[in-house]
Amino acid sequence: WAKAAEQGNASAQFNLGNAYRDGEGVPQSDERAVELCKLGEAQGHAKATNSLGACYANGKGVDMSYGEARRLYELAIARGDTQAAPGNLQCLNDHIQQYCPLLGQRVVLRGLNTAALNGTRGTAVDFG
Repeated sequence: WAKAAEQGNASAQFNLGNAYRDGEGVPQSDERAVELCKLGEAQGHAKATNSLGACYANGKGVDMSYGEARRLYELAIARGDTQAAPGNLQCLNDHIQQYCPLLGQRVVLRGLNTAALNGTRGTAVDFG
């Protein structure tokens, strides 16, 4: 796959990315897997798009971003991945619902001053 991936073959980039992710025949490297999946995704490869979404969902080789993972899963579905991406998107949404039940809800905070709301306590996270 390495030669075909170098020549820009999106399927080879996806397959080689998976090999790096799993350490099959090459040294395990999440970062290299992400690089290769990004190349395949840029060419519209649905499975590479889904794999890249999984990297963002799990923080493997990139900073974790549920928003980016969701965007990529939806894009993979639009590109024709009807096997893995829909299930991954559902799992991501279930995870967000379970661990972030107030996401998207209006919340009233009482007893906090402006300084507390402006970053002196905790960190705001965008789960998109």
